[in-house]
Amino acid sequence: MKPTQPLASALPETQGSERRWGWLYLAVPFVSRMDRYFLREMIAPFCLGVLFFVVVLTGHYFYWAIKNIARGLPAKDLLLMVVYLVPNAAVLAIPIGMILGTSVALNRMGREMELMALRASGVSVQRMVLPFLVVSVFVSVGDFFLNDRIAPVANQRAKEILQRLLLINPTPFIEPDKFFKVGGDFYFYVREVDRASNTLRGVLIYRKDPRNWAFPQVITAQWGEKDPTSNRWVLHDVIVHTYDRKGDLLVHTERPMRRLILNLQEDLQRFWADQREPFELSVRELEDRIAVFEKAGMDTYNLQVAYHFKFSVPAATVVMTLWAAPLSIHFARSGSFAGLFIAVLGVFLYQGAMGWSEVIGEKYRLAPFLVAWSQNFLFSLMGVWLLWRVR
Repeated sequence: MKPTQPLASALPETQGSERRWGWLYLAVPFVSRMDRYFLREMIAPFCLGVLFFVVVLTGHYFYWAIKNIARGLPAKDLLLMVVYLVPNAAVLAIPIGMILGTSVALNRMGREMELMALRASGVSVQRMVLPFLVVSVFVSVGDFFLNDRIAPVANQRAKEILQRLLLINPTPFIEPDKFFKVGGDFYFYVREVDRASNTLRGVLIYRKDPRNWAFPQVITAQWGEKDPTSNRWVLHDVIVHTYDRKGDLLVHTERPMRRLILNLQEDLQRFWADQREPFELSVRELEDRIAVFEKAGMDTYNLQVAYHFKFSVPAATVVMTLWAAPLSIHFARSGSFAGLFIAVLGVFLYQGAMGWSEVIGEKYRLAPFLVAWSQNFLFSLMGVWLLWRVR
């Protein structure tokens, strides 16, 4: 039997690759040659994975922008709005890219017997997984910074652009045969939209009566037109129906009207005043909003859940790497697509667990910390168990 191959010769690293990846050795001079080799193997799938999922997550926004450019809206503003939405997509794509980079790299090295050579050289499975976990910690910190400092600002810029376009002319944003919401109490439905003449046909509006918030109203109009000098809409052949809390039509409340004027600009300005969702706020802004709401005696449960998710979602990068690495090693000989399948499966299962924890937590009012971190605890235990089994 031939003597065991030393660790240095087990790694397929040539002088050419030393020169080509010299910047990497300068950046991480205190790690071993094996660590640098693992890091080099995961860079390409990580970057491609992040790029791919950013494109997937922003693709429908880009399609929407192209469609509205064809309707006459300024291309520069719409494309810039899509660019501002990229950081928010990257927050979700970075953990997925890390899982993909880990799975693909370990799967390839296992398939080509490199991991077996390392094991024969005395390297444990835990030591092989360690570089990926260390990198995932740095990636998690970067993802948290992106989610807390950059994405909220970029989301706000995108919303400001959309606000400006809506206040100029909301007609291109109105889709036929779809319900859409304006403000906290307006729901619109339009059967047909004529963008050339700025007219609507078959209009239905659901709103709460401003004089009595307990009784909603349903306003129907045969057609409507936009005032060319303002954002006011003039509805023609209008009937106003008023309902009680049970949804029953109140007697003698049908009021036919020849026309009704809606000051949509005023409603839009009220709607856009401060409507940022919790995921669009930074950690500090969430803390301030929770404190203000608690002083006012308002329910802050959802805000507290969102606050803890600010930390748990970036930490999922480390958790999912711990889970994906041993699985990738175990199924290395299953084929070239095993790594990709493991990455997709991990993301699917994690998203499902996160959704279930939110639903169960909201129904049973579980502790916000437990709601946000339960899937991380679950996948961490699974990862430790898988790592022990694959050993």
